[in-house]
Amino acid sequence: MSFFDSLIDTSTYQAQSLAKAMDAPQGVPMPAAQAMAKGGLADANSQIEQVQIMKVIANYFKNKGLPIELAMKGVQKEIANGLQLIPFESSVMGMKDLGQGTAQVHFFTVGTMRDLANDMRYFYKYLKNKGINTVYDTIPAPITIEVFQKLGARIEKSDNPKYKFKASI
Repeated sequence: MSFFDSLIDTSTYQAQSLAKAMDAPQGVPMPAAQAMAKGGLADANSQIEQVQIMKVIANYFKNKGLPIELAMKGVQKEIANGLQLIPFESSVMGMKDLGQGTAQVHFFTVGTMRDLANDMRYFYKYLKNKGINTVYDTIPAPITIEVFQKLGARIEKSDNPKYKFKASI
């Protein structure tokens, strides 16, 4: 069973997430009602979105059997070093711009394989619109390779030993 097969469906996840708002991953505090009120609805929505993004990623680590707290600290460290988390539908793309049209990417989802494939179409266009023409991943899922190929990317042997996957888009 792969990671993506073990996830619960998006609507169930979202319902559970909203019902358990205080059950945020370690290091990702849920905003207090007063803080949300000060920033208005837009600020509250932004804060809720960030919590949801982190829950998607925490769920990924949980399903991989990795220690969630330690892994989430690693994500926070990467965010401090330029990692961006871009959500779309039931997925999140982690993207770190490496310069000169190159980025490191990784995909997380609480949806099905089909949901992720659809979401990756959005992320592919997003990358192209940002001027990214080469992407790397350290732990690519088979769906990443398959979808990128279907979208016209050229999968290549990585020229950087740090990464196991390289695609020219």
